[in-house]
Amino acid sequence: MDDDGAGSTTSTLIARIEAYAADPASLTVPGSWTRHPQWLDDEAQRLDAATQLAEELMALQSIYTDDAVHLLKITPLSSEIAAAPAAPAQDEQLGSENVADPNSWLPGSKITLSVSTDVEAASESIPIRLAVTLPPFYPHGARPPQLQLLSRYIGGFSVDAKLFGEILRAFYHEEASGDAAMDAEEADVGSAWAGGSAERGVQWASGQVVLFEASSVPPPAPFSGTLFQTASIIERKSEFIGYAARITSPTQVASVLSRILSDKRVARATHPIINAWVCSTSDGVVHRDCDDDGETAAGGRLAHLLSILELDHVMVVVTRWYGGVHLGPDRFKLINRVAREALDLGGFVGKNGGADEAGRGKGMRKRNA
Repeated sequence: MDDDGAGSTTSTLIARIEAYAADPASLTVPGSWTRHPQWLDDEAQRLDAATQLAEELMALQSIYTDDAVHLLKITPLSSEIAAAPAAPAQDEQLGSENVADPNSWLPGSKITLSVSTDVEAASESIPIRLAVTLPPFYPHGARPPQLQLLSRYIGGFSVDAKLFGEILRAFYHEEASGDAAMDAEEADVGSAWAGGSAERGVQWASGQVVLFEASSVPPPAPFSGTLFQTASIIERKSEFIGYAARITSPTQVASVLSRILSDKRVARATHPIINAWVCSTSDGVVHRDCDDDGETAAGGRLAHLLSILELDHVMVVVTRWYGGVHLGPDRFKLINRVAREALDLGGFVGKNGGADEAGRGKGMRKRNA
């Protein structure tokens, strides 16, 4: 994928902040800003805040590299509406990178960045994406930075509001509760349980937050079938790859997704598993579902594709890496295109999803376990 200039917006922002710190007259601040309750009247404090902000942004670039730090949003002090350029469509903004103009920064602006990094687990490195929002005149003032999890999956965990809330409660957990009954109960179970259910939740122990699943809930079985994968299509720095697989039971859906997400590069994608599937069972019931994976209406379009092709026992998945340029409605054409190519590679089109692998089209690419 073409990543030329991926880190340039953050570097441009740093240069603009440094220029202001060196010469405050270089930027004109609207009068409405100077009357805002959060405005710093002391110019020396404003310049010191700008200097420290530039240093922290450079430190982020140094630690995580230019390719991992992107400018998402600049919010002026006078409002909560993002500064120029105009905010993109909501469904394409989530997880997007470099969507703000660094030259719109003025003293007191709130800055939102995305940072891609890895969580070092016991046996593997798990990629995550965070949004970091720096308040006006950071690091001066009492407001701390705000963190938001952009990743939809962390390892095998689907990120949802409940799980995120349990993690927050785990961080606010007080080990010395003062409640003797609660302390005794926690001692009996051998760990400080911070939330969730018996099958899934969050533990807090020895200063660490641990996501867990009970041993009685097994992970998805490895997918033993063939996963057909298209060549990538790159359009205005966005990359699309399609996958298709034959499934004989709805229980295989999680196995197919797990296989695809085992590729770390795919797991880092903006929308890694846009998907739809259909599978009839021996009792005559037709099971079907779809998932937009953050790309609004994309999963439904894939489901419609399976429907008009009259397929059965088929799953189709599309991975999209957002490249910083908004594609508008064209992105749906590209998603459908790679999905159709994956179905063609697997020989599903025209065979009702029930064809054997023998005799399928030439040039196909297979991914086996």
